Amino acid sequence: MRRRKQSGPVERNDDGSFTLNLGEHEQQVILSFVDQLRQLVTGDVDDPRVRRLFPVAYAQDDEAETEYRRFMREELVTSRVAAIDQVTSFLSTQEPITAAQLNGLMMTVNGLRLVMGTLLDVTDDGSEPEFDDEDDPLAAQWQLYGWLGWFLEWIVDAQSPG
Repeated sequence: MRRRKQSGPVERNDDGSFTLNLGEHEQQVILSFVDQLRQLVTGDVDDPRVRRLFPVAYAQDDEAETEYRRFMREELVTSRVAAIDQVTSFLSTQEPITAAQLNGLMMTVNGLRLVMGTLLDVTDDGSEPEFDDEDDPLAAQWQLYGWLGWFLEWIVDAQSPG
């Protein structure tokens, strides 16, 4: 199996598999957050931290929204948990992953980013606060949010043909 030149944290291999170029520390941090995401996804349905993971489908029709959630919530949770479990199982290995596994990673990283965005009250205008003190806990959260976006971009780019 010949690989292309390494260019980032996700690399497409010639055989269609993908290699994750993450350090042990990065893997452990992601695993920790993925475990927390599992707890959120399977927890309280009204937890505001997960509202972006399960957006409103029928904003103008409460009855239709209730029906939608009744029928779809369990399936959506099951799908997210399956992706989280898959990521947990392959993230600690150095083995190449499949396109389906990379899709699960993308879904999971995006879920983490959506939860972080909710906690940080991210808006559509794209503005980020300036921090004078690097030790400000919010500065670290914004850095994590930015890193997740950067990682997600690499995942998407790796899946793109060419």
